[in-house]
Amino acid sequence: MGLLSHMEAIRARDLELKVSGSMVNSSQKKRIADYHSFSERTALKRSAVLVPFGKRFFMRYEHGFDVASIFKSISSVDFWNGTIPQNQDWHTVSGSNLEPFYQLFSDEVVQDLTTIHIKSFVVLADVPIKAIMIAVDATIDEELVDDYIPYLADFIASDVSNDESYFSSPIFSSTPSIDNCRTFTLTIKEAIAEIADLLHVDAEAFDILFPVFLSETKNRLQHLLGKGDYALPGNEFNIILLFSQGKSIDADLLQFQLQKNLFSLFGNSTPKILVESVQS
Repeated sequence: MGLLSHMEAIRARDLELKVSGSMVNSSQKKRIADYHSFSERTALKRSAVLVPFGKRFFMRYEHGFDVASIFKSISSVDFWNGTIPQNQDWHTVSGSNLEPFYQLFSDEVVQDLTTIHIKSFVVLADVPIKAIMIAVDATIDEELVDDYIPYLADFIASDVSNDESYFSSPIFSSTPSIDNCRTFTLTIKEAIAEIADLLHVDAEAFDILFPVFLSETKNRLQHLLGKGDYALPGNEFNIILLFSQGKSIDADLLQFQLQKNLFSLFGNSTPKILVESVQS
């Protein structure tokens, strides 16, 4: 009996270690580097998380929206307190009930809007924060999103207003040398400023949201670039483009192509996007 008990104890310990290891591996796989990776893992094509700054909510984390929507989503705490239930269940809005939410989006988004999925959750930062997630896809996998919400909350808590955390660091098999790349800078500040002026956005909101525009632009660019090419954060107003096989790329032609591809993000302010070569 002693030997049998010992064998059972070993079996139980091995099972416990296996389950524990599986949980750790699962947890590591669900960790997210930025909101774009969260959206891609949860199959959300256009979604965002609004967080409070003072008495207003801002679309501080988003994926797939245009600049005008990110600015127009600035909303009051009172609006959300009076619009959605004060619980953490999913709240789905459609039909005529969508009208109070039109003010949060650009005309282009409103034209295609059929459904909004809304969920609030708590972020345990230095001070607990109420965050509000919105997704405008026709259908979403609520259970899948719920599985990732704790990891999203951890990411937001650790962000602590550090703008650089909006950019997930690319994984290089070998660090690319700028000497071996054709390098450009893409500047979006003037395009953003023009849209902000049209929408009468104040300076505080502009500063809070500018990293969001950089992140969205960088994410879209990375999906356009080829293998071995990268979009990286530059200073607070620029994105650096590295082309590993692009010695003959012309800056004017590149600017034209990027403006064309980024029109859905910047709209009529797209011509304000500037591309400059920093290495011949």
